Amino acid sequence: MAKILIIEDDKKLAEGVIDWLAMEKHTVDHAESGEDGLQLLSNFSYDLVILDWNLPGIDGLEVCRRLRADGSELPILFLTAQAKVENVETGLDAGADDYLQKPFQVRELSARIRSLMRRPKGLLTNTVTAGYLTVELDSHYVLIGDKRISLTPKEFALLEYFIRNPNKFFSSKALLAAVWPSDSESAEESVRTIMFHLRKKITPQGENCLIKTVQGSGYIYETDSAGSKA
Repeated sequence: MAKILIIEDDKKLAEGVIDWLAMEKHTVDHAESGEDGLQLLSNFSYDLVILDWNLPGIDGLEVCRRLRADGSELPILFLTAQAKVENVETGLDAGADDYLQKPFQVRELSARIRSLMRRPKGLLTNTVTAGYLTVELDSHYVLIGDKRISLTPKEFALLEYFIRNPNKFFSSKALLAAVWPSDSESAEESVRTIMFHLRKKITPQGENCLIKTVQGSGYIYETDSAGSKA
């Protein structure tokens, strides 16, 4: 199972790819623009990026160049209708690892993903300890002691964001913009609902919650404090 980011402005295409990859047990985030994609990449860790060439604003080629300029070794798979050899050459020279021309079969996409994921990685397992929690960011394992707890993808996304941004206050609106920049169907109330369930799940009986609520304002994960009662 891999954590994959797809940056694609064609919603219908993206939804089809996401559904297929979910059936293959991958976790998939979606951004509709280069800007939103770069924001997610700065906030979260991924195993692979599926990147459309023609994006609004910052195009896929520029996203690829920026990632490589920042030293990222993340596998990048371009999706594009560009069929000319010079376009393929440009994308690969910019740092892409593979190229798939639209339209394509999802089985071929899966095969290319498997090929990219077999390549050697230079990173160690990405595990962090947050208070009484052990969080494996790549596989989405969350442990309280030796007991694994189950989080939904959105619950895990919020937990990961707080862990990567300790001692910072976030309103529900800020969390919505940071964690799901392309999800226009979500609302601040849904963030509050997800936060309620997340805090309940990650707080053992009799313990204090690691993520504090600031009454009527938002949330903060304080590394030097166990937080308030859940």
